[in-house]
Amino acid sequence: MNEATPPLPPPIAADAGIGPYRAGELFAADGSAVDRRIFVDEHLYRLEQERIFARCWLYLGHESELPVRGAFFTTTMGEDPVIVLRDKAEGRLRAFLNSCSHRGAKVCRVDSGVTGAFRCPYHSWTFSTEGQLVGVPRQDAVYGSTLDRSRHGLREVPKVESFSGMIFASWDPAAPSLREYLGDMAFYLELMLTRMDGGTEQIGGVHKWTIDVNWKIPSENFAGDHYHVPSTHGAGVEMGYRSQLTNHGYCIQTGNGHSIGSERGGAQQGTAVPTEYDAFMARMRAEFAARYGQDAEAFVPIGVGTLFPNFSFLDSARFRSFRVWHPRGVDKIEVHSWCIVDKSMPAELKAAVRQRYSLAFGPGGIFEQDDGDIWQSVQDALRGHIGRQGRFNYQMGLGREAPTSERYGTPFPGSCSDILMTEANQRAFYRHYAKLMQD
Repeated sequence: MNEATPPLPPPIAADAGIGPYRAGELFAADGSAVDRRIFVDEHLYRLEQERIFARCWLYLGHESELPVRGAFFTTTMGEDPVIVLRDKAEGRLRAFLNSCSHRGAKVCRVDSGVTGAFRCPYHSWTFSTEGQLVGVPRQDAVYGSTLDRSRHGLREVPKVESFSGMIFASWDPAAPSLREYLGDMAFYLELMLTRMDGGTEQIGGVHKWTIDVNWKIPSENFAGDHYHVPSTHGAGVEMGYRSQLTNHGYCIQTGNGHSIGSERGGAQQGTAVPTEYDAFMARMRAEFAARYGQDAEAFVPIGVGTLFPNFSFLDSARFRSFRVWHPRGVDKIEVHSWCIVDKSMPAELKAAVRQRYSLAFGPGGIFEQDDGDIWQSVQDALRGHIGRQGRFNYQMGLGREAPTSERYGTPFPGSCSDILMTEANQRAFYRHYAKLMQD
């Protein structure tokens, strides 16, 4: 962990090229204004696939989804379909492009399972869990000696690493290590994922659904947009499912576009449907205060956060959830959502946490419906010629950031605002986005 405060992302150079645009056409130098076209422009979307999703570390899933050798699941990296697996030979984590090296069909068309090999449904070329081409029907009769099977394996993702049970990958062979990419965010992830011995696991499988919205809108929302809570989620407050929001809390950016934010005590506090998780979180706060000082109680739970570009989490007073906002075109995403629990937690408490997650942020959850409806309305308003003109405003909280250590003590890295309702994390997100998108 780097105890020095990371510098704020560099100002956006107005003359830098971003596809057909100059950066100054799309962004204010400090990220406080963002052109509406970045959410609807097809050219920029294709550029994102190349400069962001083909280069950044992307979250694939949780190690608990691959409990044995030969276990696999399918997902995407940007819009590229991949198979993620634990190979049979060594139990090594791997990922491959889910596309046959012969004529391109997906070699795996199920969500998950356990297998010894993948056979393409088109012409039955067969591949091992190490990606090698091991079977070609009638090879001698139709190819003779011309086909070198060693040159026709599945295309492997060059970098796959895990962090506290979280599996990430990058298509870029020159990418920094995962730990370097996470930077100071690794400290806060460890606070969230190592509260109990044994680590974490996902329960209940992966929930998947689509929303007609550009991927950046939910990513920057989970980066720490607390200003929307009283308006968008007002019904949840009235129901008692969460408490009234105050301006007491933190928004912290740690570099590389990553950030977290939370009201003190965590999101989803409220008097309705209490569970034993309340007592569990109280114990965790006491342990953290003993380890890091009294101010550390503010970080249990951690709150919301986004790892750039499209992985988000919600560590709340009732449950913990991971999210990936998979792009499916410039104006659509496929959401993958997991309920994450501490592995050594009692079974009855895991069941209660899963219920609270489903009620609040599952596909039909109270707060999930609120967000999805608003995000889709934003995208709808951008479809016309006039609607895509002008800029979104991200000025809230300008000039109110300081080292997090000045507020919470030396163990806590990053740059922190002195109020909860700020758009500092969004500004950091878009400054990093602009940096990666430049020619």
